[in-house]
Amino acid sequence: MQDNDFTITFSGFNEGNSPLAHLDNKTFIGNKGQASDMKADVISKPGFLTQSPALVALTNGTQAGVVSELIKFILDRPTATDVTYGIGATKLFKISSTAVNSGGSPSWPQTITNATSGESVVRLKTNLYAFFNKSSGGDIAKMPLASEIIDHTWGSVTHQALVKAPHPVAVKEDIMLFGNGRYVGVYVEGLAVLDTQKLDFGEGSEVADIVFHANTWWIAVNYGEGKKGQIYMYDASASSSVLSDETGIGDQTIGFLYVKNGILFIAYKDLSSGVFAIGWLRGRELVPSRYFSGTLPDFKQKALYKNTILFNSSTDIWSFGSSVDQLPLQISKLADGGLATLGALASPFGTPMICSSDGGSNHQIMKFSGYSLDSVFKSVLVDTTDGRNLGKIHTVIVKSKALEENAKCEITLEGNQGSATSKMTSNILIYTGTGKTRQVFRAITMLDVEDLRLIINFANGNAVNDCPIREVECMGTYSER
Repeated sequence: MQDNDFTITFSGFNEGNSPLAHLDNKTFIGNKGQASDMKADVISKPGFLTQSPALVALTNGTQAGVVSELIKFILDRPTATDVTYGIGATKLFKISSTAVNSGGSPSWPQTITNATSGESVVRLKTNLYAFFNKSSGGDIAKMPLASEIIDHTWGSVTHQALVKAPHPVAVKEDIMLFGNGRYVGVYVEGLAVLDTQKLDFGEGSEVADIVFHANTWWIAVNYGEGKKGQIYMYDASASSSVLSDETGIGDQTIGFLYVKNGILFIAYKDLSSGVFAIGWLRGRELVPSRYFSGTLPDFKQKALYKNTILFNSSTDIWSFGSSVDQLPLQISKLADGGLATLGALASPFGTPMICSSDGGSNHQIMKFSGYSLDSVFKSVLVDTTDGRNLGKIHTVIVKSKALEENAKCEITLEGNQGSATSKMTSNILIYTGTGKTRQVFRAITMLDVEDLRLIINFANGNAVNDCPIREVECMGTYSER
């Protein structure tokens, strides 16, 4: 006799997005724990799906405090205990793990003379260097960390002016390398001259990012209106005017470089297909790893969190990697980024900080805290047919960590690629109850369907106690059609 029963188990949520989620938000491709669309946390509690981190403002961290403009870059390493710095369009900000400094002597935040667009901040020995653009050209401000008194024209007056361009920067011991449009500039602490045009990559080129890795400077450069990328290797001493080697990565635009566990990761846009990806270099080959949707993040928008690389894309924060090395790599939309325009993303004190603006008078610097109610997971679609037979779900079993007070999520089953929803009786299953780890929902009022998608929604959950889901088991029978 034919067995008319079937079971579909949604688990393994730690694998994040389906491989094709960036192209199709109702894809059938992927494991049953992968998402076709999501904004949720699959890294904080490996093996469980739970709510995204919520955002809370730092003290003085909005326009009601001292943040009167979008902070574009935050130094990702503290310069002292609970101290780092960020730069906005016109101001340098002093930031702790809980607040944006206000007042004092000198009075924070400090306005940078003639600045119109802050680009980056870096510490070299006992000084802080702030790169910024002006209405014409660019400059570098220098600030001794002991006095915090800014020399606003250190670059242009003491040495040489910069061009108006993005200015990614990296340091190694007493050497500082920075992007300067088509050039890479070099400054060695203690030497008399800042060379703003040490390396010239030619007309139409622009330096996208710089990192130091494996005793080599790695320089990402985009070329022409199509912004095709190239990666160059440069001697660690930064004394030569000749490059060590180069790697052509094809029809790609480079967003940022990031070194993690001895591997150079690259965020890029594939110009041939228009999709965004993160990959790594294997010899001279760029190996794509995971794909994402939205926008291409730049050197200001990357950080490390729970062993994964965070980055901005459109208005959201994404995670790439695995919280435990033995688990598969994943990519997922982790959290909302705040207001419509995202600026700096950094994690100098371990907890990510995200800066955003509405393009008008509202600006903020937020950090992860608590749990968001703006969280949802939509699985890949799973086929529920057997020849002419369609599937009918009659039982759903939900498993979780032991729930704390007021923890809650709502579970919906969607059939026939979503078109069956309007024909189905209300099918929201509310999973809640202090101490609960398992619940069986019977008598599911759902039509016979040819495919199934699981939707877990945390909109009516709790901002203090989250609802970590381990597994959802859907039991059904086939009916002949």
